[in-house]
Amino acid sequence: MSDPVFVAVLLAACLAAAAFAVIPLLRQRGGGALIVAIALAIPLATIVLYRLVGTPAAIDPDTGQIGDIRASLVDLSGDALREPDNAEHWARLGLAYKSLEEFDSAEHAFRRALFLEEHNDFLQVELSETLLYASGQPRLPDEARSLLIDAVTTNPANQKGLWLLGIDALGRDDNDSAVVWLEQLLSVLPEQAEVRASVGEYLARARAGRGNPMPDNASADEALLTVNVSLADELAGQVDSMTALYVFIRPAGQPAAPPLAVRRLAPDALPASVAIRASDTMTAGDRLVDGTRVDVTARLSLSGDARPAVGDIQGQTRSVELGPAATTEVTIRERLD
Repeated sequence: MSDPVFVAVLLAACLAAAAFAVIPLLRQRGGGALIVAIALAIPLATIVLYRLVGTPAAIDPDTGQIGDIRASLVDLSGDALREPDNAEHWARLGLAYKSLEEFDSAEHAFRRALFLEEHNDFLQVELSETLLYASGQPRLPDEARSLLIDAVTTNPANQKGLWLLGIDALGRDDNDSAVVWLEQLLSVLPEQAEVRASVGEYLARARAGRGNPMPDNASADEALLTVNVSLADELAGQVDSMTALYVFIRPAGQPAAPPLAVRRLAPDALPASVAIRASDTMTAGDRLVDGTRVDVTARLSLSGDARPAVGDIQGQTRSVELGPAATTEVTIRERLD
């Protein structure tokens, strides 16, 4: 992104944030209905597969999907500033930030949209998932779970909400709740939907009381990849104690997809050998299994935040196949600007 565009994005984002806080105090709440027909009409397979296998393959992150999303922030922030009582603008802004893994900004945008459109099930589900990712934990935060229950109460056919509730319950060994949510999801799935098989598999595990849904060929403690992380010689001595080391695992070729697994280490551990296990998944619905190809990123965050920022240093290895004997080398040497 060029400097002028970056400055414009930053300015627009700051103005939008100010509008988020100030305008509700200056104006009465608007009434217009949120236009979410397109979002609600997204094919069911896309909604559920989003959590099962990630998002569609992305091209180069600087000029492709991620670059396009970052460039769109100027227009999206401007729209929200010009029409601060339009919930759709805030929803679109939240989705953009969520795609970029800027979860704090996404949360603020979704909360503003929900202030304008209370009990909108689409917004509740998106905010819930944002809170999950921001928490860095494999289970739903309490607020996220409450929002999802409200969402599926409002709209019993909200497939993504039912899926998240079902998988979360299964991961918490709350098999009775998992059965309720997954049975409800199956009841609204089209008979021809390919994802019915996966939902049915998890439902069967819940009924059998098997708890955390691990594939038959991978136990929670089995290392499926060993990542050997090192720091380039020319960067020795440039890492201070406030820096955090993160190792991210994403579906191969999908740089915009949420990470399947994340590990955080102290920088003084370098060089480090990190074992990635099936139990390291961010959410219970994700899968780390033999034969899956993933991209590995090791990043030194100067701020300690998991989100990439200017000045961070990283290294990447692409298309690594998971397996009990799988290993890969990542050298950290690229500084983000």
